[in-house]
Amino acid sequence: MISAQARQSFERVLQRAVQARLVQHAGDACDFARVEPGADDSRNADSDPVVALTISSMGFRFMLFLRFGSDTATANYFARGGMPLHDALLELGNLCCGAINQDLVHHFPDLGMSTPYVLGGQSLRHIDSLHPDYRADYRVNCGANCGTNFAVSPAGTVQVGVTMCVFTRVPVDFHAGQEIEEASSEGELELF
Repeated sequence: MISAQARQSFERVLQRAVQARLVQHAGDACDFARVEPGADDSRNADSDPVVALTISSMGFRFMLFLRFGSDTATANYFARGGMPLHDALLELGNLCCGAINQDLVHHFPDLGMSTPYVLGGQSLRHIDSLHPDYRADYRVNCGANCGTNFAVSPAGTVQVGVTMCVFTRVPVDFHAGQEIEEASSEGELELF
């Protein structure tokens, strides 16, 4: 029920949002690699925080799960200015969700976003029990020393697991291409 074009568009919107919002320092990179669904589920420590968000329309529900490490490197990279890591991760999740919403609203004007919430790392092992109509998993390296070797995180780089799920009861088809970069507004305040 989700066309190939719509799947590619969801992925394009997701990748753009994550690359724009997770990078914390000017000049840092954010490299994306697609992994098999569930490939990282067994790697997740139960203590790894997973920020979960939902964007809903009349025709579909888009869920985003961002798995952050519970290590010092992750805390040093994302918790800026003395902000507690938990709060920083919720803020980052909210920024990612907002960027996705900004791009999707051009195609689906009836969108609503959830408040981000944090789950434990073990929760990702149960995503398939939700029966998503489409699931895509990624491994993302963010930082100064990024590269395409996703097996290790070099010094100055943190790794984030990204899982996108789409649920629908109606056919979904749309095309989000280069126009999303030109049409989106960076940093504007939206009131709901």
